[in-house]
Order: sequence, then structure tokens, then C-alpha cells
Amino acid sequence: MRLRALHLGNVRKFAGQRASITGIGDGITVVSEANEFGKSTFFDALHALFFEKYSSAGKPVKSLQPYAKGGVEVAAEIETDAGLFRVEKTFLKASGSARILRLPGEAVIAQDDEAERWLQDVLGSDKNGPAGLLWVRQGVTGLEGDGKAETVKQLETRKDLLSSVSGEIDAMTGGRRMDRVMKRVADELKGLVTATGKPTAAWRTLLQGIAAMEQDLATYEAQISKLSTALNGRREAEAQLIALELPEAKTARADALASAQDAFSRAKAHEGRLERAEQDHKLAQIEAQATRARLDGFLSAVDTLTAAQDAAEKAEGIAAEAGAESAQCDAILAEARAARALTQAAVSKAQSDQEATRRQVAARAARTRSDDLKKRLEDIEDAQKSRDKSAALAAASKATPEWSKRVEQAENAVAMQTAAVTQRSASVRMSYSGDVVVTRDGGPLPGGQEVVLSGPTELTIPGVGTMVLQVPDAGDADLESCVRARDAALAVAGARSLEEAREMAARRQQAVTERDTADAILKTLAPDGTDGLRAEKALADLAAEGANDDPLPSAEILDAALSEAQAHDRAAEIAKEDAEVSANQAREAAIRAQAAVQGAEQMLQKARSDAGPEEGRDALRTELIRADAQAAEALAGRLHALEDLRAKAPDMVTAAAELTRAQAAQSTAEGQIQTLRERVAALSAEIHALSEAGVEETRDTLAGELETARAQETRFAAKAAALSRLQSALENERTAARDTYFGPVQKELKPLLAILYDDAGLQFDTDSLLPTGLSRAQADERLDNLSGGTQEQIAILTRLAFARLFKGQGRHMPIVLDDALVYSDDGRIVKMFTALTRVAEDQQILVFTCRTMAFVSLGGTRPEVTIRDL
Repeated sequence: MRLRALHLGNVRKFAGQRASITGIGDGITVVSEANEFGKSTFFDALHALFFEKYSSAGKPVKSLQPYAKGGVEVAAEIETDAGLFRVEKTFLKASGSARILRLPGEAVIAQDDEAERWLQDVLGSDKNGPAGLLWVRQGVTGLEGDGKAETVKQLETRKDLLSSVSGEIDAMTGGRRMDRVMKRVADELKGLVTATGKPTAAWRTLLQGIAAMEQDLATYEAQISKLSTALNGRREAEAQLIALELPEAKTARADALASAQDAFSRAKAHEGRLERAEQDHKLAQIEAQATRARLDGFLSAVDTLTAAQDAAEKAEGIAAEAGAESAQCDAILAEARAARALTQAAVSKAQSDQEATRRQVAARAARTRSDDLKKRLEDIEDAQKSRDKSAALAAASKATPEWSKRVEQAENAVAMQTAAVTQRSASVRMSYSGDVVVTRDGGPLPGGQEVVLSGPTELTIPGVGTMVLQVPDAGDADLESCVRARDAALAVAGARSLEEAREMAARRQQAVTERDTADAILKTLAPDGTDGLRAEKALADLAAEGANDDPLPSAEILDAALSEAQAHDRAAEIAKEDAEVSANQAREAAIRAQAAVQGAEQMLQKARSDAGPEEGRDALRTELIRADAQAAEALAGRLHALEDLRAKAPDMVTAAAELTRAQAAQSTAEGQIQTLRERVAALSAEIHALSEAGVEETRDTLAGELETARAQETRFAAKAAALSRLQSALENERTAARDTYFGPVQKELKPLLAILYDDAGLQFDTDSLLPTGLSRAQADERLDNLSGGTQEQIAILTRLAFARLFKGQGRHMPIVLDDALVYSDDGRIVKMFTALTRVAEDQQILVFTCRTMAFVSLGGTRPEVTIRDL
């Protein structure tokens, strides 16, 4: 069976509309439309048409009804080996219906229940199976079925399909004898282990007892180890306690502590003497620095006083010269500024003359532009009038090209019909020799001319009788119909003949041509309309005001005058700027010189103050030199005393560390003695308690019992292992037989899997008859651990393989995919397209998708999708 077209009426979003897909090809057909277009609606309607009874009002049918309610119509055109048929079903009306029509004549060959039986024969004995296996709804990528009922149906369909291809399943599993053997092994194993391999009954009780004995044995072993540890610990503690309490050990610790205390006290006293010496040395340093500073300050002040007197005299001379230079520069600057004012006035006059000339030139150009625009607007007005006249003539005339064509066709039909009538008719010519006249249908037959006869004609010959001529009908009625059609066509535009119609058409065409020509002229003259031109003319008129025809000076003369004035002005500006620079520099030099005079005076006053009165300077110098020598001698004595104390100072840090160590040693020894005494007492009590409990004897007895129990557990394990190996061997035999069962589908899958993965294969579950894992790169992976895209690809490839098996049995079923391959990346989807194309060589595949760009690479037929109102 192959689909050729699908039609929906009043289905879901197509309420009150008829939606159709036509032109479905033999191989791949792709319906590529945007989301919300209604692709899933087509899919669900197709499923209901083939797999829901016409009288059904269940959920799959109800879901097709639009919000506005009303009956639902679904039809498909299918092709089978018996020919082309149309399958129609109407749901949810007062009484649903089903019809099978043979195409192209649309003869009804089955209705209602008979139509359902006819459709079931086309689909096969189980019409639900192929749909679940080969038709993939949107969002369903697995092979397990949608719901429990459909899963069961699909399993039965797979069993029927594979059994019919490979043989009956009972013939491949070893028969009932194998079943009995496997049941007995399973029963024996069940008495020992659970379904998950855990021990049961006596074995589990034995293992629990072994675990308890091992725990008790470990407890006794721990107690014995604890007793041994306690004995060793007590011996070590007693030895340490004896060593710490020896009299010579106590005396040594006391002597060490006293010695450390004495050394620390001596170091502390020397440290105090050293601190006082350092303070005396610092005071001497401060005194020596102060006396030296006083001496240096006095000597520096005397030297500065002499230099300040020389600087003051020099600064006054420089200030006088700078003042005279500044006055001279100011006079030169005043002259330069006056000259610059004259040159600027000359430049302004030259620019004014040039601007007046430019405005007059612009006004004259605006006047010319205004005249041009006026002429252009007049031309546009003439073209507009011509265009309106031509357009009115064209609009008033009904002699359009389409009308002229219809008249020509009607005239040709009259001519052809006239020729046909002439060719089919018979004629008679009478030549009379007497007064007897032959009549035709009661009227005289004229002589000497050709008379056309049409239809049964009766000729009466006086004196002879009546002659009836059976002349065939020449088709006069058809000729008259053609003449009426031609006259009606001529009357549309008011023409009386074909020639007049042609003249009217020519006149209208001329008017159209003149209108189009005028439009072209208007577009050329005023592409943006006349408003802009009129506005431009108004601006030109405004700019042309003041235009005259007086002679104007040439631009060369004006430019030369301006250039000369500008040159003089630039020279004057440069001279002024140079004078300003010189005046500013002279003024700044005078200011700096005056500031230098003031600074020199201030320095001189300070130097006189620092040096003191001139009459006491020699006595002050002698006193300062003597004080500096005494301070230096005192500082040297303090430094010698400090260095002597530092050389004899003991190591204070070492003394403190030695005292701390000796104190800690004494305290640690006392604490350790107390701790060891307590530990010896505690260990003695623990040893006494463990010795009286008899833990070693109990441990030996328990070890023997545990050995016996372990031997019994080993026998249980050996028996379970043997039964498990036997069961596994039997299962392997059955599995080996079932490998043949999956041979056909694996054969169809192998070339398809090779397109996606090198050297890959699928493992099938013997109960569900579905793939459970993928083998690739020498590794096995469970199907539910693979990515969504890989699961999706394997599911579609498996459906392609089942479709091939159906076809091999003569049950050609189309594959329908609704937005499948949604999780496949760009590389894998192209490979899946290759797999689909391979299968589509002799298999029909219908693909619904919203991924317009991605599915361009799939190729295939693109059917026509139409939607119209009912």
C-alpha cells in the first residue's frame, strides 16, 4: 500500500476548512512547514482513518474535533496492487460512515463495515501492529509503544512477524524437555539462593551463625590482645617511674634549677647598668650636636652677610637697566598697534566689496533658475493635461486587450463552426424545364442555386409524390450558439463587427500609450511631485530680489585687492605680535629685577641679624669653639664606658632560656611521676579482670566451631555454583537458538547501522524482541545509558528494518515520521538522511517536519499543501 494524497475536513485547527496534501511520491516525501501549521493534525487524522472504526467516538477521534464541534471528515488516496482507491471516513456525526471508492471513476466498492473489512485486508490481519512499529508520533522516539495496550499489541505483532520469517519459536528453544530440565534446575537453585543470588533457608541461617561466631571470635581476640598490651604497658610504666624517683635524679634536677636562677639574676643586673650607660651616651651626643650647630650657624651667618651685601648692590644696578628697556619696548608696541588698526580696516573694505559682488552674482543666478523652473512647471502642467485626457479615454473604453482577445476567439469559433457545418451538410440544385415546382418542407425549392440541406428533409414533386431525405444534422445549433457568443462579446464594448472592435481596441491602446508616455514625462520632470518645484521657485524668487544688470568688477581684481590688504595686515600683525613679545619680556625682566632687589635686601637684613653686632663677633667665635671642644671630649668618654659594658655583658636570652628549661624539666618530672603511678594502678586492675574471665580458653573453643561451620558453607556454595553454571549453560543454548530468531532483522539493520557507526551491532531482548544495547568499538552499552539522539536514531533504524521485513512478506506499509530526529546533531542527521534514502529506494516514507533548513539535505518529493474553505 502506498499513500498518494490526504484530505481533512473540519479537523482541529482546520475548522470549517478543507486541508489537503497531494502529490505524495513513491520514495521520500517531506512535508516541511512551520510550528503550529497542523502537521501532527495530519498525522493523527491519518492514524484515525486507518485504525479507528467509523462509528468510534473514543479519545483519538474526539481529539480531532475542533472547538466549534461538528463532524470530522478524513480521506486518503492509496495505491495497492489492485489499483488506485479513495478511503473516506466521517466521524462524530449523527451516523458515521466509511466508503471505499475505486479511482478514477469513483465507483463505490464498499461501505461502512464492509469498508472496514476491506481496509483490514489491505493492512493485514493485525492492523494495529504496523502503525505502532512504523508510524512515529511527535515526541515518541522509543520502540516500547504508547501505553500498555499498544505495547502488548506491538509485541504480538513482532512475534508474528519474526516467527513467520524465521520459523516457530518452540522449534528453537529446545522444546518442553528443555523446559522441564530448566525448571528442575531453577527449583533446586531456588532452595539455595533467591532470584538475585542471595542464600536462602539453611544456608542463610548457617551464614548468619558464621558471621556471629566470627564477630565473637574477633571480640575474644581483641580482649586477648588487650591483655597482652596491658602487661607490656605496666612493665614500661614501672621502669620509667623507678628511673624518675632515683635520689641522684632528683638532686640533679634541683641543682640545675638553682644554677639557672643565679645566672639569670646576674645577667639582669648587668642589663640595668648597660641601659644607664646608653642613656648617658645619648645625652652627650645631643649636647655635642647642639654646640656644633651653634658654631656652624655663626660661621655661616658671617659668610652670608658678606655675600648679601654684594648681591644687593648688583641687583639695584640691574633693576635700573631693566626699567629703561621696558619703557622703550612699550613705545614700540603702541606704534605697532596703530599700524595694525589701519591694515584691518583695509581688509574689511576689500571683503565688503567682494561680498557685495558675490551677492549680486547669486541674485542673477537665482533669477535664471526661477525662469527655468517656471518653464518646467508649464511643461508639467501640459503633460498632466495630456495624461488626464488619455487616462479618461482609456478608462471609458471597454475595448481592453482581454476583451479584444475574447472577441477574436469568438470570431474564430464562428469561422470554425461555419466551416464544420459546410463540411457536414448536403446540398441540392434544381433546374426546372417546366411549370412544375418542387417544394421543400411546404415551401418552393428555388431553381438554379445551391440549397444546403440539414437534418430530415421532405421534398414534394407534383404528379410524382413525396421524397424524404435523411440528411445528417450539420450542427446549425452549434453555429448559432457561437454566433450569439460572438455578438455578446462584441456588445460588451458596443462594437458591431470584428473590424470595428479592432479599431476600438487600437484607439484604446493608443490612449494607454499616450497616458504611459505622459506618466514617463511627469516622472522625469517631477519625480517627487510639483510641490517641491514650486517651493524651489519661491526660494529662487526670494534670492533673485535686488538683481540688476549693472557692470561688476572682475573677480580677479577683487581677489587681488583682498590679497594685498590681507598681506599688509599679516605683516602688521606679525610686527605687533613681535612688539608685544618684546614689551612683555622687558616688563617681566624689570619685575624680576625689582624682586631681586627686594630679595637681596631681605637676605642682607637676616644675615646682619644672624651674625649679631659687629663689635662682639670675635669674642663669640672664641667661646663657641671652646664649648664645641668640651662637648666632643665628654662624648668620647661616655662612648668608651658604654663599649666596655657591652663587651662584658652576659647573654640575657640564653640565661632566660636556660632558666625556663630547668623549671619545665622539674615540673614535667613531677607530673610524669604522678601520671605513671596512676597508669600502673589502672593497668593492674585491667589485667586482673581479663585474667579471671578465661578469654584464651573460650577463644580456642570458638575457633574450632567456626572451622566446622565454614566447611559446611563451602559445600552449600559449591552446590549453588554448580547449579548456576548448569542454568547458565542451558540459557546459553536457548539464547544461541534465539539468535537465529533475530537473524532477519539483524540482517536488515546491519547496513543501516554501518552508515552511523563502524562495525556496530544491536543486542535484542528475547522477551520484548526489542534492542537493549549497542555494541561499538569493542564495547557494549545499554540502550538507556545512551544519549537521547542515539536512542532516537536506533529506534528509527529499527523501524526501517521492520518495514523491510513487512515488505518481504508482501505487506508494503508506508513509514510515517512526525517531527522525528529532534535530538540529532548536524553530522548524525545527514547520516540518518542517507539511511532513509537507502530504504526509500523501494519503500515509501512520509516525513512531517518543522525544521525547514535542516531537512533540505534530505531531498525527496515536496507535495502540494492546500487549505480552502468548505
